[in-house]
Amino acid sequence: MSKGERNLRLHIMVTHEELTTLRERMAEINSQNQSAFIRKLATDGYAVNVDLAPVNELVSLQRRCVNNLAQIAKYAKSHNVYESEIIELQKGYQGLWKQYSRLLKHLAKLVAL
Repeated sequence: MSKGERNLRLHIMVTHEELTTLRERMAEINSQNQSAFIRKLATDGYAVNVDLAPVNELVSLQRRCVNNLAQIAKYAKSHNVYESEIIELQKGYQGLWKQYSRLLKHLAKLVAL
């Protein structure tokens, strides 16, 4: 949702201690946007911080594998080497990539602030 779609203002009063606690909780989950943090808590009742570094590394490795497979396939086609096996590998990678895409979509829904 774009910022322009949120055209209603909600004003709340807090004590100094409550504000300190709010900022500490934001820091715990590495949130920089106070409005988004409060909206998330108000609508869902929770806010989480998910470390996506392992997922990013997994996607990077998968992309490298796909690129390597494409190079192998190109070589095999030009030299008629095990073409049927390369085609099977390509199909396997396509299926694997679909699974990764599904996983990433589910993760994106979980971590959306």
